[in-house]
Amino acid sequence: MKKRLSLLCALFLSTQVAAEQKATNQPLLDKNKFSIGVGAARNSVGSFDETGFQFFAGYDLDEVNLMDGVNTSIEMGYLDYGFSSGDDDGLWINAVVDGALSNKLGWLARAGLDLGDDSGLMVGAGVGLDLNARTTLRFEYVIRDDVDSIQFNLRYHM
Repeated sequence: MKKRLSLLCALFLSTQVAAEQKATNQPLLDKNKFSIGVGAARNSVGSFDETGFQFFAGYDLDEVNLMDGVNTSIEMGYLDYGFSSGDDDGLWINAVVDGALSNKLGWLARAGLDLGDDSGLMVGAGVGLDLNARTTLRFEYVIRDDVDSIQFNLRYHM
């Protein structure tokens, strides 16, 4: 049910964006708003800890920025929790907001759905360090229904 609701919401949003873009003769997606990333995560379930990995892609949603200095994006990714028993991986989708704390240091918060083995809500917060104009090193704490993660991610903005 959660997956169907997520897909319906994504379909609705994409048709709305497409209609707006068609009216202004602009491309549907701006290649300068894409980002990609990879990372490692220390995942905990009860007394079990494992190291996993993830990769993800994002798209800036400048049209829905909450206020000056706060950026909004959507990120989708794949996470392998690293546990050796059963299914321990899956897809996720999150809305992400972020802003600057100083010239090179920023904050971020995320909320969304884990559609994999630990299906359900996920929320997280962290900090990011700009390595250059396009690359950010992120440190985050993410909570899911069963798995909590401390993550180090490298994000490259196209």
